[in-house]
Amino acid sequence: MTLVLVTIMAGIVTVVLSQSERVQNLGEMGFVRASALLSLSSLETQLPSMLSKIESAEDLDMSMRLPIVMESNNGDFSLNAQLSSMYSKLNINRLVKSDGSIDEAAVAVWMKIFHFHPIADPEMLLKLVLDTIDTDQSERATDTEIIWNDSDFKNGAIKDKELFAQILERYILLSGDRMVLNIPWDDYIGYEGDKIDINAVTPQTLMLLAPAISSEKAYALSTYRTKAFTSKEEVLSAEPALGSVFDQFLFVYSPGSSYTLQCDVSLSLKSRTERIRFDYNLLDKKMRHVEFL
Repeated sequence: MTLVLVTIMAGIVTVVLSQSERVQNLGEMGFVRASALLSLSSLETQLPSMLSKIESAEDLDMSMRLPIVMESNNGDFSLNAQLSSMYSKLNINRLVKSDGSIDEAAVAVWMKIFHFHPIADPEMLLKLVLDTIDTDQSERATDTEIIWNDSDFKNGAIKDKELFAQILERYILLSGDRMVLNIPWDDYIGYEGDKIDINAVTPQTLMLLAPAISSEKAYALSTYRTKAFTSKEEVLSAEPALGSVFDQFLFVYSPGSSYTLQCDVSLSLKSRTERIRFDYNLLDKKMRHVEFL
């Protein structure tokens, strides 16, 4: 597993360094951005080979647990990169099935958030979310179809935290309750995947799935565990309470299945810094959603 990580680290660092040398003659203002663009182009070609070393749940877990850090001898260049899973939390879009009906099991998990973080009107927030995800314009309650009051708003999948923030703003406007902003939403909800990777799951999400699990046990199974789970049987042996929800909400990665990683990269060159984020799917070997932050 360590060799897998070293291979990925060495590959990414080699790409970035080699591309950086090609832009030494560029003007200072464009140096880092040009380096980053060249690096991304080369990474898109080379990542399939680098990440082909991930051949098991243990390999994948190791690649996400340890950051990639490199600095040149003279300190002019540094790289920090972190791979993370897109399947660590409940996908908020799971609340509505593909046929437009409500996924009652997913809604039940979602509503448990408000046991930990009470707000004035959980039902209103739920209806705002459901009316955003479904594509019709029929209101579940008064003013819960945001598109009626904002013509630029788009119904359909909630793709990111920015869109979710608009839903929270509407909830505050309708309810006057700002307590909803105190909820650590990034611990609970995501925007990708049908199921949650047990080796990437947040402890907060584990406690939503199985309220009988204590906080200490949830952290022991996720943040503080020392070995990746390689099968459903291993998971249930460690925590039988997950038996009733595993098939519906959880999975263990297996090679040859679709799996999207998010890669956050920080490049520093001659005291200038560029942050880049992109998604990479292990199955189709495609880089998507490249952002300069």
